[in-house]
Amino acid sequence: MAHYRGVTIAGEPVEVSVDGTKIVSVQPIPAAANLPLIAPPLVDLQQNGALGLSFNGAHEHPEVLDVVADHALRHGVGRILATVTTQALQDSIESLRVMASRLDSDARLARIYPGFHFEGNYLSREFGWRGAHAAEYMRNPEWREWQALDAAADGRIRIFNIDPSLPHAMETIRQAAAKGFVVSMAHCGPDADTIHAAVDAGARMVTHLGNGAPPTIHRHHNPFWSWLAEPRLNIGLIADGFHLPGDFLLAAIAAKGRDQAFLVSDSAHTAGLPPGRYQDREIEEGGLTHVLDNREILAGAWHQADRCVERMCELGWSLADAWRQQSVVPAAIAQLELPRIEAGEDAEFAISRWTEEGLRLEQVVFLGEELLREPVHPRMA
Repeated sequence: MAHYRGVTIAGEPVEVSVDGTKIVSVQPIPAAANLPLIAPPLVDLQQNGALGLSFNGAHEHPEVLDVVADHALRHGVGRILATVTTQALQDSIESLRVMASRLDSDARLARIYPGFHFEGNYLSREFGWRGAHAAEYMRNPEWREWQALDAAADGRIRIFNIDPSLPHAMETIRQAAAKGFVVSMAHCGPDADTIHAAVDAGARMVTHLGNGAPPTIHRHHNPFWSWLAEPRLNIGLIADGFHLPGDFLLAAIAAKGRDQAFLVSDSAHTAGLPPGRYQDREIEEGGLTHVLDNREILAGAWHQADRCVERMCELGWSLADAWRQQSVVPAAIAQLELPRIEAGEDAEFAISRWTEEGLRLEQVVFLGEELLREPVHPRMA
């Protein structure tokens, strides 16, 4: 039997005892200044790949699910929506089919990947708004296509992205929302009336607010204000220290409230690779990843979701609050169940500290197994 001491997100000092894959007891202990945080796994609702592999390419490299899972677990990330971005539609269908088949046959992977996030191909074709997505593969939304994609995914798609100003968008949003999909606005610059109409039709999310936009936009007539003002919308925020300034993060969360703003990594297939040029993108020292010769157009993130926790701590949040924003909050928004720190629950949690050097993960436990031989920092590959 293994024993772990720490303070929960709720501020309770406890000793957690684990036998096999289960927590068998959680006992209160005296408060102490040196206790770490013991908390449920981090949840990443937008993860595109890592270490040279992308979920887009699962039809050619089905091992991407294993590689990314092992990499993310080391950083405390226990739940991932594998994200498929813009490419040839048939390639996406094949990748979704391959990944769904893997998840059907592997309970461990199915636990880590409770579903998929389909980010492409129904986004803006305009430069800036489309970000690093290829305009040549953009399509006008059709409900039949979304059904075909979800069928290939064996019903595992949870989030569809859309530019609501495209032809047929409103009807597609209505049909998708009626079937229980989360419809998210992404990589687009709709006007206020279109945004409110999309929400009336059933859209409930904005993907990585503040990114997927031209470097220069009108100070008043841009979608950010309407997205923030619309009370029915949840917002995703990439808090890696590159995608958004600290004040934008704090202001957006203050405007929406902490239960309607979640953090995502937007980890790219180049995440964790050494600095250098990789086809159409470049990784700089420190992890800034952008399209070649244009540092204003970012191409996903280098870090995993633990970096978002660290960034919020740098901005003055407590470790418990920052962890909650990247764990409990996105789980609730995506309707994912997380194991609790309670007797009888599956033993899945992370033990971490906020130190002078930044966030330090001291141990990650996944179904009773200790995954770390030494502490891990968010800036480690």
